[in-house]
Amino acid sequence: MLFVEAVLVSGAVRVVLNFLSGSVRLRWMGTSVDVGYQLPEPGSEQLQQLQAIKRALARCMRYVPWDAECYTQALTARILVRRRGIPLLLFVGFSASDGERLLGHAWTVCGSYIVTGYRTDLGRYTINGCFL
Repeated sequence: MLFVEAVLVSGAVRVVLNFLSGSVRLRWMGTSVDVGYQLPEPGSEQLQQLQAIKRALARCMRYVPWDAECYTQALTARILVRRRGIPLLLFVGFSASDGERLLGHAWTVCGSYIVTGYRTDLGRYTINGCFL
């Protein structure tokens, strides 16, 4: 059932990103907090729920016909995790090297557990926004 929920929520997120204004997107991101804001580590039950959500999102993003980039995944994860009462931070960062174009990335974290957007080079992104 979590897979079906992830597909439906992801579809709703894509509609919002494609057709609604930026102010709606900002409200979905949550409350802006300081970049250094830390959440406590998730308990064992919360960690199991986060892992199940991560697996459902990974499956969902493989099979949906719409663009499922990192921002869509992060917003979908935010909604799924929030519905279960687990705190989650959403990060938005940008990176540019000499001669390269500006690259953006979004990822979600609960404590030290990365729910969506894991990359080995996350450190190269300058965090421009952190949302609770």
